[in-house]
Amino acid sequence: MTSTAAATTRANTRPQHLCIRPLTIYDLKQVLALESKGFPESERASEAQIKYRLTVCPELCSGLFVREFEDISVGGPSTTTKETTTKKVATGSEQEGDETEDDAEGSTAGTKLDLSSLSDSDSEDENPDSKYFNLPPARSTIKTERLIGQIMGTKTYDDKITTRSMQIPKLTADNLHDTTVLENDKIGHVEDSRTLGIHSVVVDPEFQGLKLGSLLIKDYLQKLNQQFVVDRVVLLAHDSLVKFYKNLGFEDDGASKCQHGGENWRDMSCVLTHEEDEDGI
Repeated sequence: MTSTAAATTRANTRPQHLCIRPLTIYDLKQVLALESKGFPESERASEAQIKYRLTVCPELCSGLFVREFEDISVGGPSTTTKETTTKKVATGSEQEGDETEDDAEGSTAGTKLDLSSLSDSDSEDENPDSKYFNLPPARSTIKTERLIGQIMGTKTYDDKITTRSMQIPKLTADNLHDTTVLENDKIGHVEDSRTLGIHSVVVDPEFQGLKLGSLLIKDYLQKLNQQFVVDRVVLLAHDSLVKFYKNLGFEDDGASKCQHGGENWRDMSCVLTHEEDEDGI
């Protein structure tokens, strides 16, 4: 199932700092918001369904993010400490600092990351530790992550998308299928299945028209293929998107018996080849 929301007019350039990573339950708020943007109410996954998928198989849910990073080179976090009033420069000579402890403490805000002491010769130094280079604290410099595209998937018992493949099974306290319920093990995510069902693909309407959907799906299929996660990927598509998926390697398997959201769909599938890279290590 894929979003058919119309794209808004924007420059034909992809945003900088794109990142694709698995979604987690901590992304829930953004995932719900994007699902609402991309699908009519009758087609979108419920909050319970999304929570279920992000809990039992987050590795099968992929997000495309635009990241904003903190600039540590200009006006970033402090690179000065109270104890550091003497430092060595690229020549190896010591330069005595005459600032007081109070001055050092007061100068921490907005200090630039000093790159002036670096030179190409540093890489050839026999003892690189002989020079000091004040680094910021070890932490992530990511300020924000905006989710602009996502894929939600589960492993399915059936070889096509069915209503029960989208449902939530009766679960135990350990998030496992409750085996006391008849055929409960065929509902929702089936861990030992070799078929993966994609339940939604959506790109934020603000960023459509930039081929980000293709980028996200290609990355998703490549990872599934190289990691031998499944042998087959299936999905539902509207008639208008059949060509799009064919261009990505899917086959049209005909009209689907599943009428999710009261709509008519096409069954589509992609067989993974699991080919090893010839130059692989």
